[in-house]
Amino acid sequence: MSGRIGGRRPWLVWLVAAALTVAGLATYAVAVPHDRLSADAMTTPTITQPAAAAPPSAVPLTPAPGGTGRPLAAPAVYASHNGELNVTLVAAQRRVTIAGRRVLAKVYGDSFVAPTLVVRPGDMIRVKLVNHLDEPTNLHFHGLEVSPSGHADNIFVSVDPGKSFQYAFRLPRSAPTGTFWYHSHEMVPMSQMTRYPNAYSEEQVFDGLSGLIEVQGLTADLPAGLHDVVQRYLALRDVQVADGAIASSQINSNGPTTRLVDGQLQPRITIAPGQTELWHIANIGADIFYRLALPGHSFDVIAQDGHPVIHATPERTLLLPPGKRFDVLVRGGRRGITPLETLFYNEGDDHYPERTLATVDTTGPARRPQPAPSVISWGSVDLGYAHVVRRRVVVFSENQAGTVFYIDGQSYDPAKINFHARVNTVERWTIVNHTDETHPFHMHTYPMQLMSVNGVPQAFNGYQDEIVLPPHGYVVARIDFADYTGITVFHCHILAHEDAGMMANIEVSR
Repeated sequence: MSGRIGGRRPWLVWLVAAALTVAGLATYAVAVPHDRLSADAMTTPTITQPAAAAPPSAVPLTPAPGGTGRPLAAPAVYASHNGELNVTLVAAQRRVTIAGRRVLAKVYGDSFVAPTLVVRPGDMIRVKLVNHLDEPTNLHFHGLEVSPSGHADNIFVSVDPGKSFQYAFRLPRSAPTGTFWYHSHEMVPMSQMTRYPNAYSEEQVFDGLSGLIEVQGLTADLPAGLHDVVQRYLALRDVQVADGAIASSQINSNGPTTRLVDGQLQPRITIAPGQTELWHIANIGADIFYRLALPGHSFDVIAQDGHPVIHATPERTLLLPPGKRFDVLVRGGRRGITPLETLFYNEGDDHYPERTLATVDTTGPARRPQPAPSVISWGSVDLGYAHVVRRRVVVFSENQAGTVFYIDGQSYDPAKINFHARVNTVERWTIVNHTDETHPFHMHTYPMQLMSVNGVPQAFNGYQDEIVLPPHGYVVARIDFADYTGITVFHCHILAHEDAGMMANIEVSR
């Protein structure tokens, strides 16, 4: 992405306008779900826009005096009660406080930090989205294995300004436990593209429309001494501002940016020597990677992408592309101050510098260390022994300028079903990356097991919903198309890439 600026790309306007002539999957829902996506207008709109002045360049946010180093504040939590979660999320553009500065952002509610939704397996989840923005939006419940149709995790719903939509679905009793997230997955209806040139996933997520979900129950897999472990939510994102507002166009993922933890700049986390805490870490930003390190400490990974691992694994660093989550145990070390860092990372095109995200202050009376767990859960079935009904090769590529992105040589066409699969079958996918960049491959709805990377076998330790594709390399994954039929998508979760074509539709049927 180096040297490229995100935002709505002219090529996509004419590409999708051309797709209007095809009856099929165009989605123009005004808060109405589609089990089968309906065709949009059969005539191509005139793609003309008045000349506009170039938007101001976005820059990192400069904190106000005293705007950094404050104790990490927990986000607001909306928790289920008696097996039900009933929440209303109001999406609106508001002035919020970030690092002591008042900034215009798109948010859920009155704070830049979206509320965390806390549920349990088997819960009935009802989330009403009210759109007070001046552009369409919607919701995606990232990682939850629920129906992609109707009022559930249906990304083809588009909620117009001034409208609302009631999402409602039951979480399976067998649902995995860990950290998930919700965010805008808006794909502007084709008939309204010229009216809403910036209302796409990258811009809306970058502007603030994302938050955490925790499916509780992970602590039940821990030793008895950790059942009441202190838990923290660490939602990672970055901001750039222009004229007092978070940038909604001209987003430069390779430019200087301000990295935040739960909406705070370099907050302070306090822990006692020997104390163990459970951190729910998620990259809920639009485009950039994090490579976390806490010098002198390790992260004991107990869940990845909301799936408990089989064996807890100590890691010195954690790589989090956009959308990735880890649940980790962290133990306080020697007394003193330690930076929680994101280390230098070469994405292949973008280069992200080392930054301090927070400071960990180890202080107070020492605690007796709890033994680290070995086995977390045997709940995931090794797909390596499953019958494979189909083998595919899927190729990710881009044009030479890095402005148009493809899957199997095609940019995303909302009017086309690219892949078909059968419910309750397992497929083997070889995903090939023909670019200089790292791409996080995300499959909606259905869990994946990483089998190998560049031919090197990977030991089975649970499922993922995001797999990192190495530049000019390939991975092999097995995908379990379990339980649900319907149309959904898979894509690169660098949202600038997704919006610029690196996404495809897949229909799972009986």
